[in-house]
Amino acid sequence: MRVRSQAQRIPVVEGFAWATAALAGRRPRLGPLRAGVAAGRFQHSEWTALLGRFVQDGAVDYHNMVRVRRLVEVYLQRLADTDPETFIDTDDQLAFYLNAFNAIAIHQVLIAYPLATIREQPSALLRSYPVGRRNVSLHTLHGNILRAFGDPRVHLAICNTARGSAAIMPYAYTGATLQTELDAAVRRFLADEARGLRWEAATRTLVVSPILAWFGGDFARPYAMPQASNLLVGWADRRRVLQVLMPWLPPPVQAALSNDPRIKVARFDWSLNDRDSRESARALLA
Repeated sequence: MRVRSQAQRIPVVEGFAWATAALAGRRPRLGPLRAGVAAGRFQHSEWTALLGRFVQDGAVDYHNMVRVRRLVEVYLQRLADTDPETFIDTDDQLAFYLNAFNAIAIHQVLIAYPLATIREQPSALLRSYPVGRRNVSLHTLHGNILRAFGDPRVHLAICNTARGSAAIMPYAYTGATLQTELDAAVRRFLADEARGLRWEAATRTLVVSPILAWFGGDFARPYAMPQASNLLVGWADRRRVLQVLMPWLPPPVQAALSNDPRIKVARFDWSLNDRDSRESARALLA
């Protein structure tokens, strides 16, 4: 089913974002509309090439990627000049916006690197970028656009550059393989004890990512996305959320849930998913 048009589903909330707009400290630019995309699939090959070169095990080599920041900006300009509403397939639209979120988040790091966390960029979530013929922020991309597709798996497919978020993959999402990629993203996140879920047998406690509390309501009630009321459900009824996630949960966690465990929400790890810092830590431990 085709999602509603952006004009129908997104309120006009970008006035403030325009004031903070910058790709390189200037007002975002919308170039000429790219034609002919509807006849085929939008190609994310240059983004896949960059991710394949600089991403490993969910960490990004920002130290070296910053040297080719211009290539990221070329890709971002393509996203700015393309109208995803012309895409025939909804999966192509969703892949477009997922890649846009991840590319913008990484660009936010590159323009300020070195830094220890994206939180050192106070306006990172609100800074406006031109995407799909409109100007949006990471906050709007996530909360208004991605959630409007009604697929809760998006929460585990985007990376805000924090280690607590879903691990970024060394490839771009594509419409042709998106459903498989989204299922894999959910399984990967829930099987990752550092990010998703951790079973502590000694205390019979299931430690869950705060992402599952913040956005658990979208898994429990996807039909209500992107209503704000959904954001309360994950905190109010964590067991219901985990029951919905049961098909994706690792077998040990499925078994634990059947025995009424204690459920605890972990603290979110905002440290940067920087491969350079991770390798430095490994060297110290060697």
